[in-house]
Amino acid sequence: MHDESQSRQEWSASVCSMVAAELRRGASRGILTTEEARQVTNRFLVLLDQALDLPSFRVNTGSADPWDAAAR
Repeated sequence: MHDESQSRQEWSASVCSMVAAELRRGASRGILTTEEARQVTNRFLVLLDQALDLPSFRVNTGSADPWDAAAR
């Protein structure tokens, strides 16, 4: 079970980074504001945490800002 949980955590980190990067691109193109993109990213984190029953993604990244993870 630990391996499965770790795999789900890695997957969720990858998906969150991808979504945050796309939202940042949308903000840079003026499709949405930076604040809107950050709100969507934060809500997406909550959704992933609840759907996958994982410890908080933010705890695992060492950053309170998921956009920091997307920039890595």
